[in-house]
Amino acid sequence: MHAVLGNPMVTTAALPVLLGVALAFAARFVLPAASPVLTLLWATLLLFFYWDTLGAPVVPPVAASQKLIYLAFAGIVIGLLSERVTGGRTAALLTVVALAAASLWLGWRRIAAGSLDLQMVAALAVALTTIVGAAMFTVQQPSPSPSIDEPFLAPAAALALSLSGAIVSVLGASIVTGQLLGSLAALIGGWCLVQYLATLRGKAAAAWGKGVEFLLLYAAATVLIQVALLAPKANPAALVLSSLPPVVAVLMRGRLRNLLPGARPLRPLIAGLLIAIPAMLAIVTAIVWAPHGAALGFS
Repeated sequence: MHAVLGNPMVTTAALPVLLGVALAFAARFVLPAASPVLTLLWATLLLFFYWDTLGAPVVPPVAASQKLIYLAFAGIVIGLLSERVTGGRTAALLTVVALAAASLWLGWRRIAAGSLDLQMVAALAVALTTIVGAAMFTVQQPSPSPSIDEPFLAPAAALALSLSGAIVSVLGASIVTGQLLGSLAALIGGWCLVQYLATLRGKAAAAWGKGVEFLLLYAAATVLIQVALLAPKANPAALVLSSLPPVVAVLMRGRLRNLLPGARPLRPLIAGLLIAIPAMLAIVTAIVWAPHGAALGFS
């Protein structure tokens, strides 16, 4: 059993998928999707994967990877607070401040050094794009009669960002952050699978509450920002492309209802594919221009 749980493929892919499925069933049959208890369950699983991948918190944190678990704790607290914030603008401001503060804490040494090389420009672009995308999500309120694809927009954005960020990170020789982002992607993927199967049976998909939405977007964004700041082999263009899915997801809201009124069961899939376009471009870019592209057959 220890050998199975110690396998990275199990802890990075299989286990988080199963746990994501369990969360989705809990949201469908046990707890309301917007329940603070469900937010705490997401938070607990998130911390488990942070702890399993990065190790126990170090006091005081010195390396950027040691800061990520502290940022996860901060994201949990802010996510729970965001569920109690009624104004969209207030929640968006809270998101902007939280992600900007996280970016500054992760990269203050590079920022203080004053170097504005290509990697730093990419890191600033990634930080700005993820801040804008997350803020655009939090400023929006749930629709009175949501389209069938609306509950999938935030999960698809976080999934695409995490998955492409994982591959870009691994190809950029940042294995640990790639494993963490892969776990996030698999966890969200398990949730999306159950919700989509429910829509095929004519039922409504359970939407993320504002706390879960913030927590997952914040977690994926802060890890991607860390990769952009401190993984010099990661492709800058691929990193920027990886940060775009949340912005695309916000722009998708409500559009497919008018464009494809007769393709109701397909709209979540189509929305997911459109949201994933920047992520797919990021993966292709990272593979083609990987530092060891010749070994991969893409030289």
